[in-house]
Amino acid sequence: MTAEHWTSAQARSIALAAAGLTNRSAPHSATEVLGQLGAVQLDTISVLARSHELVHHARVDGLTRKDIEAALWASPPHSFEYWSHAACVLPLADYHLFAFRRRWFARRGERWHGAPAQRTLNNIVKRLADGPVTTTDLGRAKKSGEWWDWSASKIGLEWLLDIGELTVTRRVGWRRTYDLAERAIPTALLHDDLDDHACH
Repeated sequence: MTAEHWTSAQARSIALAAAGLTNRSAPHSATEVLGQLGAVQLDTISVLARSHELVHHARVDGLTRKDIEAALWASPPHSFEYWSHAACVLPLADYHLFAFRRRWFARRGERWHGAPAQRTLNNIVKRLADGPVTTTDLGRAKKSGEWWDWSASKIGLEWLLDIGELTVTRRVGWRRTYDLAERAIPTALLHDDLDDHACH
């Protein structure tokens, strides 16, 4: 039967199974959730729990926050954080498929905050030579209490993440831990030679 012959009930059943929301298709662990979905969106909003935790709780009974954090931010890593349709945790095996987006950011030449100063970028990379950092390690994330009034170091970190010089494979609490991509990503995935069409 082809898609144009599905009833509404059949289409709904297929969609729920693909999302891992039926007894037959449900993943058995937090690690399997990411593998099945291919991306889990991150969000700062937290009511009952953060949105990425709710995605897991809806699919696997009995998970604790510690289980979810351990699955998403494992060591050695099997996932990374980057821009998919939004800020997401993605399977590490897909890292090379986001070359198109890293190139797009590099061509654009800036974040929405403007281009980071080269001196700031140099200082960040020099600091990262000693190991991964959070924004707290570099001072702070914001200049003021305003949500998007980021410090120069936060803008620099995010820009280097955007273009693929840095990556995030774990968080400490809710803070991103930035690392040099060449240190955190397996060499086999660290290439950007796929053209945009192949990435898509």
